[in-house]
Amino acid sequence: MPRTHDMRKLAEPRTPSQRERCHRMLRAAAELGARHGLEQVQISDIAARAGVAVGTLYRYFPSKHHLYAALLADRVERMPIPGSSATTATAAVAEAMGTAVRRMLTSVPLARAMIVSINVVRNEYGLNPPFAIDQRILDIAALQRATAEDRRLARLVEQAVYGVLTWATAGEITPEQAVDDVQRACELLLAPWQRRARTIDGVGGGDQ
Repeated sequence: MPRTHDMRKLAEPRTPSQRERCHRMLRAAAELGARHGLEQVQISDIAARAGVAVGTLYRYFPSKHHLYAALLADRVERMPIPGSSATTATAAVAEAMGTAVRRMLTSVPLARAMIVSINVVRNEYGLNPPFAIDQRILDIAALQRATAEDRRLARLVEQAVYGVLTWATAGEITPEQAVDDVQRACELLLAPWQRRARTIDGVGGGDQ
């Protein structure tokens, strides 16, 4: 059974100083996770590197898994959206997902820490992480009118990305293969979007 204190609602940083403190904790987790991997990293080391008390870290992240899941959420939120050179929604998502996977796998130990943690937070603790990559995919696609079927396709891409990352972090495929597989999955799954133009900064067409 999950521990009750891990099931509580996480504290939300509301002030600039609180947000900056949380960013320091995420940066420290990223640096130590890349160096040592999930199993060897201690919460006390992350707190010390971030310059905060252990109790402060637990206020926002009640477990190491919550912390690395939040780090993944932060990276999804910061995922760059391709510019107008990616004229179709399919091309834009394939480019963005390939870039995101390539960046994540520059440190396989850190990528593994984030993937393992997101699965633990979802399955063991029964909590939904504070992000949805399927919505980010729709943002990248920049479709004029997202339908229920569009949202379904975005979810399928999310599932494919997680699957490829799971294989890559387990050493089953190389980072280069992972990037190729993710981009190919986007091309296949989002084939219905291939003729859909994107709307960039309020300018663009609808269906072609």
